[in-house]
Amino acid sequence: MNICVDVGNSTIGIGAYKDNVLLERMIFNTDDRLTDDEFYRLFKNKFNELNLSANDVENIIFSSVVPPVNLSIISALKQLFNKEPILIGPGTKTGLSIKVDNPMEIGNDLIADLVSAKEKYEYPCIIADLGTASKILLLDKTGTFSACLIMPGLTLSAVSLSNKAALLPEVSLIAPKTVLAKNTLSAMNAGIVYGHADMISGLIDRLEKEIGYPCKHILTGGGAIYVKEILGESFIYDRNLNLDGLNIIINKNLKKE
Repeated sequence: MNICVDVGNSTIGIGAYKDNVLLERMIFNTDDRLTDDEFYRLFKNKFNELNLSANDVENIIFSSVVPPVNLSIISALKQLFNKEPILIGPGTKTGLSIKVDNPMEIGNDLIADLVSAKEKYEYPCIIADLGTASKILLLDKTGTFSACLIMPGLTLSAVSLSNKAALLPEVSLIAPKTVLAKNTLSAMNAGIVYGHADMISGLIDRLEKEIGYPCKHILTGGGAIYVKEILGESFIYDRNLNLDGLNIIINKNLKKE
């Protein structure tokens, strides 16, 4: 069994794969106040609840964009599985061609997204990964990662608006059926959710005009559930894109392709 761990700013995703099939997908809140032992107990309790045996784990891969929690989570994983995780970095085999100014700036989460999209959907394709930050990634017609756009995510935008505007309440991010809003909550939900969806569509249109050809559109990330119906069938929704990418990277580094 392969264990794929993706640590994001808001959540930690863990995927358990058997013969390249996702058996279980676990989500935890990212909390930098937790100790090594607390992360260990959190993960162990979930594995016990799902009847997953740590003894069946052959490989672990660890991806993170939150450095303050890395040592604690890696320590917990070692304690639980008694194995060293694969860490994505220089020398890790990904099969990905990269053409950007500074490849070292690319987050491991984006690498996993791109590897997964290339293997599962081929190219050219554009990935919209909606998390704490929303990212748009271009895998061009040569299969090269050649452009990225980053903007505040849906939840971050909503929290910022509520916190900075004294008279505005918190919102649900559930899009109303119409943009003809007639009260504050509907106005905020419609503006934030439909606005984000239209921003994603508009930026992808702009990208495709600049490169001169159409691409497949892939939608993923925790925020994708709020806009996937609005964006419609022109996007392939894949909530496991990142974890699948990490599992593919394990296989590449163990030469099990």
